[in-house]
Amino acid sequence: MKTRAALKTEIKQLFKGRWKDAILLCIVVSLLSIFSVAANYTDQAKSGGTSLTSHSTDIQQGASQAWSAMTTISWGLIATVLGVLAVGAIINFVFYCVFKLFMVGTMYSMLDWVRNPSREIHPVSDSTVGFTRPYAWPTVGLVVLQAIFLTLWSLLLIVPGIIKAFAYSQTYFVYKDLVAATPAGQPRPKLTLAITKSRQLMRGHKMEYFVLQLSFIGWALLCGMTMGIGLLWLVPYRYGTFANYYQNLVALDQADQAAASMAA
Repeated sequence: MKTRAALKTEIKQLFKGRWKDAILLCIVVSLLSIFSVAANYTDQAKSGGTSLTSHSTDIQQGASQAWSAMTTISWGLIATVLGVLAVGAIINFVFYCVFKLFMVGTMYSMLDWVRNPSREIHPVSDSTVGFTRPYAWPTVGLVVLQAIFLTLWSLLLIVPGIIKAFAYSQTYFVYKDLVAATPAGQPRPKLTLAITKSRQLMRGHKMEYFVLQLSFIGWALLCGMTMGIGLLWLVPYRYGTFANYYQNLVALDQADQAAASMAA
């Protein structure tokens, strides 16, 4: 496996003279990330303006109101509250899936760019690849499936859940390659196959991938100091590096398989 420095250097070379294409390819994901950072700043500014005394008063008032509500609560009110919470959860899930589809489209197009450096970038069609028929519903299915698996692993302890999260980190890239390898007219690849293949690829590489993610923390802090504007450059840089990492994982796996077949 190539070093972190080598992976990042290759992406810088790929983007050299084409940073505009890289930024436009990731523009939707970048803008959504900037919005998230700005929203956090706003929340912190609002919370920072209240005093300890006012917080104490608010807590006391809230406790009093909660107790009063509990003494007069009805089953109808409980049903209404649960309904509102359910609707909110559904809306959040839908928005997350839409965001994920943009992320997947950007990831796939970035991987194609890594594999074909002379590839032309079409920001709109490339960033919306995740919404196309081969990927849309399978992506939603992978979101749900991974959430279930990670939740079950996390019930044991937090650490196993984190380890599995790294093991499943290449699932979406794997699914893209599985779709590409499936002959026309054949059934779509099973979602569990993509998760299994990701787990196999990441065997012995989870700590390496964790450290690769940590290597972007300094850049993320700088982006925070710019109210998220720096994400316009950081997001393409990260997506390109992680696509390059997956490509190297695949190359390493193919080399290992070739060596094993020759030894046999």
